[in-house]
Amino acid sequence: MKISLVIPVYNEGKGVRSTHDAIVSVLSSQLPNHEFELIFVDDGSSDDSFVHLADLADLHRYVRVIKFASNCGSHMAIRAGLEHAGGDVATFLACDLQDPPETVPAMIAALSDPVEIVWAVRASRQDRWIDRVLSRTFHGLTRLLVSKNIPPSGASMVLIGPRALKNIRRFRERNLTLDGLLSTMGYRQTYVEYERRAREGGTSKWTLAKRLKLFADQFVGYSYAPIRLMSYLGMACAALGILTSLWMLLKKFFLSSPIAGWTVLLGVVLLLSGLQMILMGVMGEYIWRALDEVRARPRYIIEKILN
Repeated sequence: MKISLVIPVYNEGKGVRSTHDAIVSVLSSQLPNHEFELIFVDDGSSDDSFVHLADLADLHRYVRVIKFASNCGSHMAIRAGLEHAGGDVATFLACDLQDPPETVPAMIAALSDPVEIVWAVRASRQDRWIDRVLSRTFHGLTRLLVSKNIPPSGASMVLIGPRALKNIRRFRERNLTLDGLLSTMGYRQTYVEYERRAREGGTSKWTLAKRLKLFADQFVGYSYAPIRLMSYLGMACAALGILTSLWMLLKKFFLSSPIAGWTVLLGVVLLLSGLQMILMGVMGEYIWRALDEVRARPRYIIEKILN
């Protein structure tokens, strides 16, 4: 079996060398009977990451490097690596080694017919409390609205079997998430646990804007729940309006209570205007993604490929 490991890189500098050494050490000692290739995808780095990657590619034929012309995000970088993977199976891990390479042999051991997808589930994570809370909330909503196959605590590493790897290349959408795609492909899945490490150096590249983009892609791309929620909100607002009107008529004719019209009107206008803006925003997310697919622009532009 040949294993392809995809590592997205964005402004990691010489840290790519220690990442390479750590991965090779684990694979060579724990999986001596397997071939492997490391596919580093430079996601438009502005530092000297590509220089170090080029040196590694010159020294080792199993190191392949893909350089993007611009930053496209880690999910797109991983997809590019998977599309160029030459292995029988493939996985991906972060360049900062928060997801330990020692997890790969455990995932390989768990891969057996008919299992095609092995999730590496975080038994614990050494992150800030706010990151842990947001992660639990995000993955809880994902399991509720998208698929029960997604682990409750999330997974940053997934081993993709031969059949799943072949078919994952057929999905060409621009705004998809790997968690959503893999969990809804229909293949038999299993889990292994690992301890997510604290970051050894550098800072996280997951900004608030990127997290919100991932959140929107996950639910708009793999669930009709936002559209259905809009219908429910519309019915709820209509029911609330009817009940409010009936209550005001009751107060007027049976309780002889005066009605402060301007306050009622102001509250109703603010409520309905806010709901309309939310509903229009949800509709806009779907329309934008449809436009993105219709234009059929390149999902990424590769500037260089080494090995």
